[in-house]
Amino acid sequence: DMAREAGQAAALPDRQALEAQGEALEARVAELEQWQAALDAALSTLAQAKGELQSRFAPQITGQARQLLAEITGGRYTQLLLDPDFALAAKAEDEAGIMPVAWRSDGTADQMYLALRLAVSQALTPQAPLVLDDALTRFDGQRLSRAMALLAKTAEVRQVILFSCQDREAQWQAEAT
Repeated sequence: DMAREAGQAAALPDRQALEAQGEALEARVAELEQWQAALDAALSTLAQAKGELQSRFAPQITGQARQLLAEITGGRYTQLLLDPDFALAAKAEDEAGIMPVAWRSDGTADQMYLALRLAVSQALTPQAPLVLDDALTRFDGQRLSRAMALLAKTAEVRQVILFSCQDREAQWQAEAT
């Protein structure tokens, strides 16, 4: 029995090693608590920024995007909603309620997003070049023409760079000039 107890006691780490491990763990816990406090402060700051963005810019952006969408769609969509999570929904003149973008055709969804991009860029970076990549690909002919006219008007006050894998935009530009 005594030999077994002596063997067990010898197998235990010494007290100094255990105390050193305990101190290292306490230091790590303090470091992680500092990280948690920093993350909490960052999340709070982001929430404040989101709230300010929603209250300060969302009404302006939504109003502008609504006008642009109506222009692109020839007045079919006169209501546009940008919810607090920045999700889009729209209502056509002949519809009873506002429908989320997921319920719209691909072309209409692209038109909603183009209107939103234009409104955001006008509100936040009005002097910066506007770069669009295949933004008009799924537009029908009439809406493509309206969108190109809108982009031409935009190009009078800022640089517009439009990339496309189709010839329709270039043909419209050639016919317009």
